[in-house]
Amino acid sequence: DLRRGFRPCFFLQYPHVASAVQLAAMGRSDSRGRSPEKKERSRSRSRSRSRSRSRSGSGGRPRRPEDYGVDTLKITDDDAAFILGKGGKTKEKIARVAEAEIELFERDLILEIRGSKLQRRRAKKYCEGVMAQRTGPVTVTDDYDDGDLTMLQVPQEAVGFVTGRAGNFLRSIEDQWCTLMFFCEVDKGRGRDKAFEKLAIFG
Repeated sequence: DLRRGFRPCFFLQYPHVASAVQLAAMGRSDSRGRSPEKKERSRSRSRSRSRSRSRSGSGGRPRRPEDYGVDTLKITDDDAAFILGKGGKTKEKIARVAEAEIELFERDLILEIRGSKLQRRRAKKYCEGVMAQRTGPVTVTDDYDDGDLTMLQVPQEAVGFVTGRAGNFLRSIEDQWCTLMFFCEVDKGRGRDKAFEKLAIFG
């Protein structure tokens, strides 16, 4: 079952690895109860209602959760560029997957995260994962799982195939299924001799 728990892929060959990654990402999307198409329609309706309220001057903002709050994270200039991404796409993706509001104040190098306690925790976790990729492998520990994590074990020789040129394959799956994906450190002691790499899929 590719939709629960740890997913070993010991017998996968290249074409099947791609399918497994797709299915795992799909499982993360399904676990949130809505398909990307439904989410997009929902967002469109939301934008339409928002524009209507703006024009009419009536209606209030969507009700905030009781534990709504704001967290801030001090980051470096290099981290800010990594979090923002090309055209702000990485920041938007993190906010979308975490279902939180994220604001980057580039002058002060402050990341402001708004949402429920869980939304803020997830957004901060995703931001830290993205920033960690700048300096080396991401270390994922047991407390990383807030019910939003799928681990997929990929054969070492298929990692480049799964990643795609400049990460394009993983990025395309992230966009399609509203997930955040990156390879993470599994076993420091085994180094490059390990047979598998662990792919973390958040969403």
